[in-house]
Amino acid sequence: MGNDEIAFRKFLQRYPTKRYHKGEIVIFQGEAPRSVYVVKTGVMKAYNLSVQGDEKPVDFYSDYDIFPVPWVFQKAPNSFFYFEAFTDVELYALPREDYLTYIKGDPEYAFTVLNRFVVDYLGNAMRLNALQHSRASDKLLYTLHYLTLTHGKTIAPRVVEITLNLTHQDFANLTGLTRETAATELNKLKNAGVITYGKHTLYQVSLDKLQHTINDQFITDVQASMEGMARGSANASPAI
Repeated sequence: MGNDEIAFRKFLQRYPTKRYHKGEIVIFQGEAPRSVYVVKTGVMKAYNLSVQGDEKPVDFYSDYDIFPVPWVFQKAPNSFFYFEAFTDVELYALPREDYLTYIKGDPEYAFTVLNRFVVDYLGNAMRLNALQHSRASDKLLYTLHYLTLTHGKTIAPRVVEITLNLTHQDFANLTGLTRETAATELNKLKNAGVITYGKHTLYQVSLDKLQHTINDQFITDVQASMEGMARGSANASPAI
């Protein structure tokens, strides 16, 4: 953790925190937020709903991430998405003016925030690439790669654990597949040794087998760009 992040966490201690249980909505789509929220503990999920009412995840927030970003930086009057507690969470809530004044006065912290936004941008490019594939197996492979880079931590040489506690339904929502199809394809990847997971364990990904299965120059280029640019300072991006 850098000095800028230590200073920011000290700054946040002036403000109250709010606790939300898993599944509680913190901000509704179209709502005008009252505060800037900063994740102290837990994971938040941003999502949209399709015309049919299906959930379409947009992003996950943890490790002192802020939301909703467009409103925070005065680019939107309301929230574009629903923001829901993906786990039990504790959030700092502070006035937007206070946050903007702080970030303008600390260039080092502002650069840290910019770094996170760049990672988000690259992650969104990877998700778009995943969704453009027609085969269910490819959608899941590219989505797994996106998750290892943006929400992964190295637990062994060439093995990354995805820090989000995802279900088959979560993967279905992320890829636009049915839950049954997502479960079938994930089982195939498990049997091939690309991933391991269980009822009470997080998804672990073999980077060597993932890279061999994908074999895409786009992945190599994005990996080179992402290396050392993890969203959260606690998790370094794994190298594929």
